[in-house]
Amino acid sequence: NDDNEAAIVAAGGIEVLVSLARDGNQGQKEHAAGTLWNLAINDDNKVAIAAAGGVEVLVSLAGDGTEGQQECAAAALCNLMNDDNEAAIVAAGGIEVLVSLARDGNQGQKEHAAGTLWNLAINDDNKVAIAAAGGVEVLVSLAGDGTEGQQECAAAALCNLMNDDNEAA
Repeated sequence: NDDNEAAIVAAGGIEVLVSLARDGNQGQKEHAAGTLWNLAINDDNKVAIAAAGGVEVLVSLAGDGTEGQQECAAAALCNLMNDDNEAAIVAAGGIEVLVSLARDGNQGQKEHAAGTLWNLAINDDNKVAIAAAGGVEVLVSLAGDGTEGQQECAAAALCNLMNDDNEAA
């Protein structure tokens, strides 16, 4: 709830959670990434998570974490999306990680990765990078054979890949 979110943030929780997502044990990493996923809905928290190094930590977990860590991290990256965080996700190698998850992940990982690619595909440079990483084929496959949520995210990402001048679907 909003009161607990504010209390977590006020108590320095974002920095602690980013640290746990980076350095904790397997369970701590997953729960920290899951909490960051929820906190990242708030615009002020997006900025604070990025300032604490959370973008890089979440991209790393999305690529190399356990199944649960990868799903939470991909969802957190989707919620973290803003212009600055978009650039940080890309700089941390996030496009390749997300295309890989959308191709090879479990059902939740695929949906969250496709959702993040949907957001990243607004930017013209990212469109090129997504295509270069094999994302078009992965997104077409999800649009055709994925779950309802995967299909929606993949179709929207494909739409954004086709739009010109940073137009969003």
